[in-house]
This record gives sequence, C-alpha cells and structure tokens, in this order.
Amino acid sequence: MKLRAAATIAAFAVAAVAATAGTASAVPAIQTIASSPITVYIGDQGQMQAHRDGDQSNIFFAPGNQAGDAGFFLAFPTLPSGPAQQADLSGKVFGFSGSAGPFLSSTEYVPRSQAAPTGSGSAADPFRQVTTYAINTQGAPTPANDSVLVTQTTTYVAGSQTFGVRWDVQNKSGAVLRFKAITGADFYFEGSDVGTGIFTQGPPRFIGGTNADTGRSGGFVEVGAPSASPPWSAYQALRYSDPTGNDVWSKVEHSADAATASLDDTVVGDPVDNAGAVEWDQYLDPARTLANDATATFELNVRTSVPAALQFDQTNAGAPQGVPITITATAKDTSDTPYTGKPLRFSITGANTLSGQVAIDANGNAPITDPGTNAGADTIVAFVDLNNNGVREANEPQGSALATFVDHTPPSCKVSVSGDRPVSSGGSGRPLIITVNCDSPATVVATSSLTITVPVARRASASASATDAKAKKKKKKTKKIVVKLRTATATVLPGQALPVKFAIPSSVTKKYPGALVKATIKVTATDQAGNVATTTTVRNIRIAKPKPKHKAKKRK
Repeated sequence: MKLRAAATIAAFAVAAVAATAGTASAVPAIQTIASSPITVYIGDQGQMQAHRDGDQSNIFFAPGNQAGDAGFFLAFPTLPSGPAQQADLSGKVFGFSGSAGPFLSSTEYVPRSQAAPTGSGSAADPFRQVTTYAINTQGAPTPANDSVLVTQTTTYVAGSQTFGVRWDVQNKSGAVLRFKAITGADFYFEGSDVGTGIFTQGPPRFIGGTNADTGRSGGFVEVGAPSASPPWSAYQALRYSDPTGNDVWSKVEHSADAATASLDDTVVGDPVDNAGAVEWDQYLDPARTLANDATATFELNVRTSVPAALQFDQTNAGAPQGVPITITATAKDTSDTPYTGKPLRFSITGANTLSGQVAIDANGNAPITDPGTNAGADTIVAFVDLNNNGVREANEPQGSALATFVDHTPPSCKVSVSGDRPVSSGGSGRPLIITVNCDSPATVVATSSLTITVPVARRASASASATDAKAKKKKKKTKKIVVKLRTATATVLPGQALPVKFAIPSSVTKKYPGALVKATIKVTATDQAGNVATTTTVRNIRIAKPKPKHKAKKRK
C-alpha cells in the first residue's frame, strides 16, 4: 500500500512540475557525505538518508531514494492567547513532501543553498555539509521576504555509527514566532519496512525501531549539554500509517492543529510498518518566544546500527568435575544497545551434552551454565535468535567458548604380592609377582629396590688374642646395600589385574646367594585426568642359592 501511494505521488509530481517550480524542486538536489561505514545524503529541503556498507537498501523509506522520507518540520498552531500567531503562518506546517509522506505540497520549504561537504572525517575535523531552506509565504518567494531561514548542518566522523544534524532556525518575519519543531522518519532497516519500536531512557534518550529479522536498528539520539538544543518535549515510536491517525505523517501534517504536544511518548511493541518522531515545544511558551532576527537551535544524532559480535566473559574456562561453569554472553548492536528480551539459544557438545535458551536481560547479558557432571572438554556454541524461529540465520550473532572439567579424584589401586623368590633366581618356592588393580584407567609405573644386609669383616690386630672374649660378646658389624631394579611401566584397565614380574639381575644373585633381603615395591598410578595415586609394599624375600652343578662321571 505504501508503494502504491508513493507511485501516485510520483506521477502527480511529474504532472505538476510547472506549478511547483516556484516553491520547491520536483527532484531534490542531493549532497553526499561519502564515508564508511555510513554514507549520508542530504536533500535541498533537509531530507535525510543514509546507507550502511554492505546493506542492500538505505535506512529510511524509500529504500532506493537518496532523498529519504525523514527530516525537519516547523508547525505554527493557532494560539488561544497572545502573543498571537502571525496570520500567514497560523495553522500551517512547513517541511517537504516525501515519496510516501508527508504531503505538504502547499507549504514546502523553499531551497536556498547547498554547500559541498568539507572536513577530513576525523573527530577534530568531521565531514560537514550545510544546507539552507526557508519558509516563504509571499507570491514572489525571494530571500528578502523569507519568514524563517533554516540552516541545517550535517556532520559525520568516519567509522562512527551515528551522524549529527543541527537545525538553526532564524526568525526573519519581523515579529515574534511561536512554533513546534519536529523531526520524523519512516524507518526501513535492511530490506524491510517492518519493525518494532525501541526507546531507551538514557541519558541520552533514544527513540527508534529495529528489524526483528535482521537486528538492524536506528533512530534518533537526544543531544544534551553543551549543545544549545533544548531537551525533547515528546517522542513516539509508531506506525507509518494508521486509519485512526496515530501514525507519523498524520501527526506531522496535523501538528499545527493544537498548541499541545503532537506526540504522546508511546512506543509501538508489535512488528509494524514502523516510524518515529521527536518534537520540541519550548517556543510555544508565551514567555519564550523567538524574537525577530533571533535563532533557535535544535540538534540530534541519527543512529544506524547492526548486530555486534557476540561476546563472552570467558572463552576458555576450567573447573573440577561436578563444579558448574557459568559463561555470560553479551548481545548488543554496534551502538551498544542490548537485545533485551531476545532468546539466546545454546548447545553444549563434548563430555556434557546440553541445549537450551536464555532470555537476554536489560544489560544485554545472558548466562549459560555447563553443569560439568562428567570430566572432559565441552564446546559451547550460542546465537541470538533475533526472529525467534529456532534456527540461526547468517545475520544472527554467534559465538563459542570452551569449558573443561578436571577429575581431581585419584585412582584407587590395590597392589598384591605373591611368591617368595625373585623371578629367574633359581631356588625353591614360587616366583615373586606384583599384581596391580585400579578402579579407573591408569598408567602404572612400578619401581623396585632391594635392601641387602651383609656383614663387615673386622681387621686383625696385635692384641686380638687378649680381646677375643670381649669381641665374641659384641654384635657383628653389618652394612646395607641398596640395589635398584628395572622400572616397569604398563596400562591398567578397571577390573583387570596387571601382573608385574619382579626380576633380580644375575650379578646380584651370584654375589649374594641365599641372602635374606627386603624388597620395596612402589607403584605410581596416573589416571587420564592427571590424578596420581602411590602405593608402597615391602616384603622380605630370600635370594635362592644356585643349584650345584653335577660333575660328569669319567668313563672307564
């Protein structure tokens, strides 16, 4: 319906070029601030338009027009008390006629000048473009008899998400002025006319709309001190068109009907063909009229935003098994506006499988909790479901994080020893075997040593015969020799006993045959989580004497 209305108006404009040539251009002249990520267009009657890098359409209706249905309007209501409204202005609204509204063909601004943009685009020297247009109710509209001259200054800093607009309204009527100033726009964010209203209290206050399917958003940001602009008197996020008249262009077209606020501070919550507006009513106050030759300033920022990357407060977290990890995701757009109320859907894969969704809070945060029931590594993947359809689209912000849970419970291992002689040492008895049994998969390292106690020979002396009796009463001196045996390494599975043979080198058995020795076996088990358990067993064993060799009988 909006497109049919736009086509009708366009056809009417072509047919009526001659009739309107004296007051307004049929095709607006455009000045362009070309930058990134935003290019700004300014029409000769102050029409505003902008385009984001990578987008297929502009941010205001009509999406393909450089002169958008967005701009500045002045309304002069009939006043119930003095100072009286000037007769040629009373009850009238001045502005421009858009492609789909508003329709102000008899009260359009008269274009006066458009300068080429200046500046380097830096914060100290932003791009700057100045356009002037006038209210002129005379039959021969020359600058000398303009009633009002509006100087519109548009600025942009390269890389910014906003561009600034200031309107300096100069009274040239010869008498005081009482009026409303209104800025309104028909939003069109990333290929769609449909969106919901947004308002944030700030400061600064923001009124606008968002495309629920893509997360694209935009609107007006209030400018406070040190600007000379007064605060908004009223605002509204509403429909582009409504049969009851509660729509943006009906509000603008009828803003001179009463000396009270035209907007009602409401925000449409349903997906509609959406629009928005703000107004300043300070100069309706009879105590604050705009004197002749005086200038009133109004200013705001126009913001256009896209979804920012999903952020996590930690991207690689760890905790003991069974201790939950909570990772907080932050979902906002590039202007730092949170996606409040939108669902954040997540899935956890790895040791702990889980999926779910969390509502994003007023600060743009949503907590995701991995319970960590099982030890191991998890991958958490989450996305903002802007259109709440349960499926991620390419434009919906997504991110991932890691969570690792460590088992801090050491393995429980039992060590048993059987036999009473080392392997391959000869002698009687059963071979000595160490058996290890653990309750979880573990790498077992068995280290063994032998402590051999041997007598120490005494040196002979000249007085040995005199002290033999005393020497017999004393204990014989001994020394301990520790022999480390070869380390054995193996993998133990739960419930499966692992035998480890205990072998003594032949050099030891030959040197200490028949010796009673203390064998110390230390078993260290390390599970898959890195937990370590150590068990030590001590056992007395005897090194068997080698069997005597039988002499071969001589043959006769």
